[in-house]
Amino acid sequence: MFNSAETADYNPLLDIDTSFAAYLSARTRSYKDHIVGGMLDYAFDADFSVKQKISSFSAWSKVYKSLVSREIPNKIKKLFQSADIAGSMKHPDIYNTVQVCAERLQISVPTVYVRNAPDKFEIYSVAAEGTDPCIAITTGVIESCSKEELRFLIGCECGHIQNNHCIFIIAAPYFGVTESDGDEEYIPALNDGSVMQIAGTISEWIKLADVTGDRAGMICLSNPQEYPTIINSIRSKGGFNAYAKDNFDLNELLKQYEVLHITPARNIVMPKNCSSFDRRVLAGLEFLSCEALYNWRTDLNRADVHTVNKQALEVRCEIILDAAKGGV
Repeated sequence: MFNSAETADYNPLLDIDTSFAAYLSARTRSYKDHIVGGMLDYAFDADFSVKQKISSFSAWSKVYKSLVSREIPNKIKKLFQSADIAGSMKHPDIYNTVQVCAERLQISVPTVYVRNAPDKFEIYSVAAEGTDPCIAITTGVIESCSKEELRFLIGCECGHIQNNHCIFIIAAPYFGVTESDGDEEYIPALNDGSVMQIAGTISEWIKLADVTGDRAGMICLSNPQEYPTIINSIRSKGGFNAYAKDNFDLNELLKQYEVLHITPARNIVMPKNCSSFDRRVLAGLEFLSCEALYNWRTDLNRADVHTVNKQALEVRCEIILDAAKGGV
């Protein structure tokens, strides 16, 4: 038994296994056929490596402990108090959608909180050790999006849960990296150097994580080939606010992709005026011909698709996103 002095000094947070393997084991039901090199086969390699870099910073453990012990429980408490839980009686369409997405990604079904905010387009996920994963969505998203658009958005959030993105995404506003709803306070007890180091790396990582999330969303779609039309429609309705609202011309981008897709990786040169959102969509289009998609969706007809392996996909996506240089 512990004596009183030992008990006073004992911190149970130190016993938490924060490794990705432990996280994945807790969050995923049946994944062994989809693990390659310690990560999910559809996840963007650059996303995984930069996320591991964030975890390696000595200051990150202090941020992590603050989030899992206080900030994330408070966030979930606020959702519970202010939103409805989607179920068979309330918001059954959303409840059915999250079940489909969870089944396709082979994860446990997260709770979905629906917040009554018809004028706000917001959807995000929350997951960390010691809390059950959940997705928060506003009625503004539900009312403006089609069934397949909702399936893509919820699939993306299931992907963020599955790939242990949530705690890093939740941490980002504390460092001024993404849009904030004003509720966050800066994490205390970090020196300026540590803050800048983590902030810079999270800023680099967050758009890489979006590529992985988009791949999860595509796996969940009835027809993944509709991805470009769906993501364009969501953007026009107010989605993806973290990206600059530059003029986005899907038809022009698809014409560009016709050339890009048949260009060998060593010859790819991205236009200087290619925006971050353009690059995100182009990277998503590359996934539509990857073997990993069809490994998850064995129901899809791949007879007319010339597929590439994951390694070839990642080389191309790193060039498209300028990920090798951290230029996202």
